[in-house]
Amino acid sequence: MIKLTKELCLQALYGGLLLGGGGGGSIQMGLDAVEEAFRHTGELTMMDVSELDKEDIMVTVSMVGAPSAKDTCVTINHWKTLLKNFEENSGTKISGFITCENGGVSTSNGWVISAITGVPMVDAPCNGRAHPTGGMGSMGLNRRQDYVTVQSACGGKGERYVETVAKGSLTAANHLVRQTAVAAGGLCCVLRNPVTAEYASAHGAVGAIAQALAIGKGYMEHKGDVEGILDFLRREYDAEVICRGTTCDYTLCMDGGYDVGSLHVKSGDDDYELTYWNEYMTMERNGERLGTFPDLLCTLDAATGLALSSAEIDENMDVIMIKIPKNRLILGAGMYQRELLKEVEEILKKELISYNEELFV
Repeated sequence: MIKLTKELCLQALYGGLLLGGGGGGSIQMGLDAVEEAFRHTGELTMMDVSELDKEDIMVTVSMVGAPSAKDTCVTINHWKTLLKNFEENSGTKISGFITCENGGVSTSNGWVISAITGVPMVDAPCNGRAHPTGGMGSMGLNRRQDYVTVQSACGGKGERYVETVAKGSLTAANHLVRQTAVAAGGLCCVLRNPVTAEYASAHGAVGAIAQALAIGKGYMEHKGDVEGILDFLRREYDAEVICRGTTCDYTLCMDGGYDVGSLHVKSGDDDYELTYWNEYMTMERNGERLGTFPDLLCTLDAATGLALSSAEIDENMDVIMIKIPKNRLILGAGMYQRELLKEVEEILKKELISYNEELFV
């Protein structure tokens, strides 16, 4: 068990920002979550999953939506409503909260609700990097035909305010929550998928928050020194610096609650393309594949070394592109399923499966 002070939370967010791989929400939303959480507590508790009894129930905390959505609203009252609806409809005694993934805001998923309830966070996220779909963050529950999920969602304000509760198959409930995000203006907060500590230990990304803390510490120690940050990532995570260049031909379409598009970076005579479905999915140089999700593909601000999400990129930005191979990440069970990458291929019209055959079980 560790006590997450505000300083450690900030460290985790900066590490989570990189592990977002183009998604995982904005760092500003994460910083706002820290401030909100610490209005209600002096410190947060994070437990190792091994400290729980194997039958203790953990619940996933998510923010679902398109990172570029602007007219969004998630407040402390949304979180309180979310929890009330989940408890009333699940009958679950929650022993711990886990986040769905790492990211600029995703790493903080659960901090506010942990602060107001006293229920600890657990370092067993559904995935150690950000991913686009609910299935990818379900720790393999989508393959369990007998699993009945409970999902509570809430978001929006005024005419866009909405709260929903879904109970049923994972696929159907995930779809309803995604539509809730659309109805709420592009973003909603979610509680879902109660599982035992034993299940999360076997299928989650155990230790992924600790990894975010380690990356964030490295960033803080080299703050203002971009080359120092890059050297740290090379040394500790086998990061490959692909290029430094200027962004152009940026396209973004919000489709079904996702950001979908592509980005080009010009560096000398070379043209680099990144495609994204919230997160960066493929990286190519002059048509040659260099990296494929779940490899961590990142764009960094060349002036600061901070990761920039796909929603924050614009034309004529000076960026550094890096890749951290998937074998240096802590991945959840959803990253080992061929059928979940098939969905990405259909959206982006890019091959992913053939570049990841070694993953599939």
